[in-house]
Amino acid sequence: MTIPDRMTPKARLAAFVAGEPYDRVPCGAMLSEHAAIVSGVTVAEYHHSADLMARGQIAAYRTYGHDGVVVGTGLAGVAEAAGSLISFPEYATPYVSDYVVKDRADLDRLEVPDGASGGRYAIILEAASRMAAELGDEVPVSVQVAGAFSTASNLRGAESFMRDIARDPEFAHRLLEYALAATLAFVREAVRLPVAIGVGDPVASGSLISPKVYRDFALPYQRRLIAEIVAATGRPPVLHICGNTRRNWELMAETGAGVLSLDNVIDLAEAKAAVGDRIIISGNVRPTETMYLGTPETVEENVRECLRKAWDSPAGFILSVGCGMPITTPADNVHALVRAARKYGQYPYDPALFAA
Repeated sequence: MTIPDRMTPKARLAAFVAGEPYDRVPCGAMLSEHAAIVSGVTVAEYHHSADLMARGQIAAYRTYGHDGVVVGTGLAGVAEAAGSLISFPEYATPYVSDYVVKDRADLDRLEVPDGASGGRYAIILEAASRMAAELGDEVPVSVQVAGAFSTASNLRGAESFMRDIARDPEFAHRLLEYALAATLAFVREAVRLPVAIGVGDPVASGSLISPKVYRDFALPYQRRLIAEIVAATGRPPVLHICGNTRRNWELMAETGAGVLSLDNVIDLAEAKAAVGDRIIISGNVRPTETMYLGTPETVEENVRECLRKAWDSPAGFILSVGCGMPITTPADNVHALVRAARKYGQYPYDPALFAA
């Protein structure tokens, strides 16, 4: 089979998943709010306009040529729809400034938000619809949702939620059940669109919780969320968990996810050896040290390092930034990321291209 010199991202990912030849390693940028900078608006404006959100992601793709465009609820969007107060800095990531579940009685008063109109859901869904209409034939379009563990943390506050897990596990599970129900209400609307669904559950990080807490309080809800996504779309989602997930890789590979997106603190060679035969791994160019603070030369070397460690992962490897890219990352470094994927990640892979 002849491999085209330059495939579209959609054709590239389809061939990659099918085990057919493709032109180069798939390359994800995890741009997030950097798209606002590309289109010349503030991050706060971006998050409150479907038009600006869609235009920003489309402009970023047209500028850089990475292999996927993504919008979503962010870490706190479901909690926002339920009543947590979110602050929107002009040039920083939104954050929870007041939690809706201050005591146990607050949870009893909460209703599951409407999946189409709660919080900023209508903005996100409209942006995804516009992106799919303009780019869907060319590049995969995804809607990202937070896992129940992270949403529970943003309903209650991470410190209070962790105390609940230790002192009142029954209440912690009630909170997680609510978080999952609220997330699924949005997912059921999102899957009506021609998009993929991704899952990020950063508070379920091995840097924050023990393997036992992950197994008992995060894993069951990730499984249920992912199972419904697969049932609705036929496609297993990417699962991203921040920080050092090393102790939980085996369990993460059992969630039903199709791809494990790994933070830059992870050694890709170790992840490949542990679970690379069971699930696609993705990562993990350093978002701060390399993408934000580095130079195009730094980016190129970091890409080569990732390829050296994981190009031959048995289930497949996707080159990506290890976590959300800092908002004001230099454009030259994002160009360098995609350029290095083309230069060193040609398929079939030649290890001599990225050897140390």
